[in-house]
Amino acid sequence: MSYLIETILPPLHSNWDIKDLVGADNLLDVQQKVIQYLNDLDVVKNGNNLYIYSVENGTGKTRIAYFILYMLHQPRLGLDGQPMVVPVASITFGEYLKFCQDGFSEDGKAARKFVMKAPILLLDDVSAAFGSGSLHTDKRELLLLMKYRREHKLITIVTSNLTPTAFDKLYGPTASSKALENFSYIEVIGGDVRQDFYPDQFETATNEEDEEACR
Repeated sequence: MSYLIETILPPLHSNWDIKDLVGADNLLDVQQKVIQYLNDLDVVKNGNNLYIYSVENGTGKTRIAYFILYMLHQPRLGLDGQPMVVPVASITFGEYLKFCQDGFSEDGKAARKFVMKAPILLLDDVSAAFGSGSLHTDKRELLLLMKYRREHKLITIVTSNLTPTAFDKLYGPTASSKALENFSYIEVIGGDVRQDFYPDQFETATNEEDEEACR
C-alpha cells in the first residue's frame, strides 16, 4: 500500500508557477497568500501548517498545494548553514485511512508511520466524502496524525472542500483544534477550472467522444 504515497511531484502538477494560476475569483488574494507563506524563512523550522479550501470542486486547490510542496522541496540552507533538501510526501485522506485500517500488515504499518513522520506532508481531500465510512474512526486517526505532526513541528498542508467552520462541525472541536492548530488559511473562490488547467486532457476526451458519436 505504500505505493499510494507520492514522494515526487506528479506530472499533472509539474512545470507551472503560481503566477500562471487562472480561474479563481479571488486570484490575486490566493497568489499573495501563497507567496507570503513561502517567503517565511522559518516556515520549515516552525512547522507552519496550511489549510487550502474551497466549497466547490475543481477550483485548483490541489494544484496550488502541489506548487507549494514543490517550492518547499527546493534546496535551502539548513540550521548548520549547509544546503539541504527537505523530503516531501503527499497522499489523499482516504488512502491514508486505508493504512490505518490495515494496521496488522507490515506494509500498512510502515506506510502509516511514513506519513506521520514525513517532514512536509500534503494531506489531500480531507472530508467525509473520502472517509472510511466511520466518522468516529476518521476523527481519531485525523487527531492522532495531526497531534503527532504538530508536536514534532512537521509541516502539513491540508486541502478540503470544508470551510474551517464546517470542518469543526464535522470532526468536532477537539479534533478541529488539534488538526487546524498553527494553520494559515487560503480560500479559493470560484468554479471548476480544470479545463483551463489541463486543456490537453479535455481536448483528448472531447475527440474521443466525437469519434464515439460518429460510430
